[in-house]
Amino acid sequence: ANDLGVNFCGPAVQNSTGLPSTLFGVGTNVVAANNFSFRATDLPPNSFGFGLVSSTTGFVMNPGGSTGNLCLGGNIGRFVGQIQSSSAVREITTVVDALALPQPNGFVQIMVGQTWSFQLWHRDAVGGQATSNLTDGLTVTFE
Repeated sequence: ANDLGVNFCGPAVQNSTGLPSTLFGVGTNVVAANNFSFRATDLPPNSFGFGLVSSTTGFVMNPGGSTGNLCLGGNIGRFVGQIQSSSAVREITTVVDALALPQPNGFVQIMVGQTWSFQLWHRDAVGGQATSNLTDGLTVTFE
């Protein structure tokens, strides 16, 4: 894992594996390189998830009936074009396009000096009941 960004709002609530899931930055935070991704690890196997992004952090316990906590606030964009399965490796990597960061009113461009925070919302099951959970958050300042 690279030292890209700062984790916050962690550790996440443990998922059905007994572990909290964690985000790591991958690539570079240099906007011009447009080569940044975030990877969620220690997810339940074969669970679907998608990334979230906001310029604001926050804290909401159990959003939408989730067992986890939402660590973002304000306008939250969703990487719904990248819904993925954690498969047997129990990881999901979300590619961030610096020219098209999802926000509620459309896509925005990441600008040098901006700070964005990321999180991954994923499916889970507790005691055989379908639910969802979230990773910790990762805040990245782009240059």
